[in-house]
Amino acid sequence: GWAYAVGTGPLRARLAPPGTPFPLTKAVLFYAGLILNYLAVGSPLDQFGEDYLFSLHMVQHLIIVYLTPPLLLLGLPWWLTDTMLRWTWAKKMAKFLLHPAACCTAFVVTFGLWHLPEFYEAALRSRPIHIFEHATIFFTATQMWWMFLGPSRVIPPCNYPVRIVCSFMLMAAHMPILGLLALSDNPLYRTYELAPRIISNFSAMDDQVLGGTMMEMVAAAVSVGLLGWSIWGWMKDDERRDALRVRLPEGES
Repeated sequence: GWAYAVGTGPLRARLAPPGTPFPLTKAVLFYAGLILNYLAVGSPLDQFGEDYLFSLHMVQHLIIVYLTPPLLLLGLPWWLTDTMLRWTWAKKMAKFLLHPAACCTAFVVTFGLWHLPEFYEAALRSRPIHIFEHATIFFTATQMWWMFLGPSRVIPPCNYPVRIVCSFMLMAAHMPILGLLALSDNPLYRTYELAPRIISNFSAMDDQVLGGTMMEMVAAAVSVGLLGWSIWGWMKDDERRDALRVRLPEGES
């Protein structure tokens, strides 16, 4: 937050091209993302999700994956992002990490592995592992969102056909996790099975099914939204190209 304030405040005249606007909306979006991230991992939600209810822990993950990263990316001006990519080594590393194949694979594998009982229970029992869990989920989710909202001219968002393919992949990626959570005969996570029931008539299995259902509903809604937005953007691009082709004199392109 401090780095963003310095970069968009005192250093803006040195980092941004002359006359480049910086709308207040961007700062609002960025700091809204930081506040939501704090509410996810620094508020009582973290303790209740860790000790009592799987569904609350899933709410944490949904905030970290589907709310915080897009808000932060939408709040970053391109000139501030590209300042951090001016070094050759940083640009090479970013191009590797932000390649569509790397983005999709990293997010799907990371999110899936952390919900396997062995890894999930390890994170619940160890604070450092829990922090590492949230950090890796957040980082790979930011990779995934970069394909659609990347605030850079050096490494821009993917083209529309790639976005459409990635939307389908993200839609299908959560299905195995949902099946694991919703179709299991018994609670998968020992911590929640043994935890005191803070809601009457709400069993550990009910909690597990609710958490998995919430995850799939949000993931499906976001994936369908990104798919529709990508198709609409592709169509608008085609319309603009067709209109430009009509206006150009014959022989020019």
